Formats: sequence, structure tokens, C-alpha cells
Amino acid sequence: MPQNPIRDIVIVGGGTAGWMAAASFAKHLEKLNCNIRLIESEQIGTIGIDEATIPPIIDFIHLLDVDENEVVRAVKGTFKLGIA
Repeated sequence: MPQNPIRDIVIVGGGTAGWMAAASFAKHLEKLNCNIRLIESEQIGTIGIDEATIPPIIDFIHLLDVDENEVVRAVKGTFKLGIA
């Protein structure tokens, strides 16, 4: 354990990237017992419609040790065969 371990992490900006960063920090730094805070703008709304990801998201889900089927059910996700 480092002498001065990280105690607080602040992520400025939400969206997909912010929340993925927060999830990754929470999973991989859990032994450090640090506080993670995500700050989002109230002025920038969620898109929420027709958002899509690409296949490597599965690697990220597995990296977090989360069940892929649970994620799809929880977010009411669908599968696309392609995007343009």
C-alpha cells in the first residue's frame, strides 16, 4: 500500500465517458477505499434516444466483472447489426 494513497477522485463531465471512468475507478481502486465523485452539468441533458456502442463495450463490461445479460436487461438494450 502506498504511503499517500489516493483518497478522492473527481470526474468532471458525465455522459458515457464519465460514467465509464467512474465505474472503472470504482472497480479497480476498490481496495484503496477512495471516494469517487462524478460532476455533471445540469444544463446538458441526456440524449437517451438511439445511443449506440460498438462491440468492444463487451470487453469493458467483462473488465468490470459485470454480467452482460444483466446489463442488457437493466438498460432495456437492443442489438444493432450496424451503424453508419
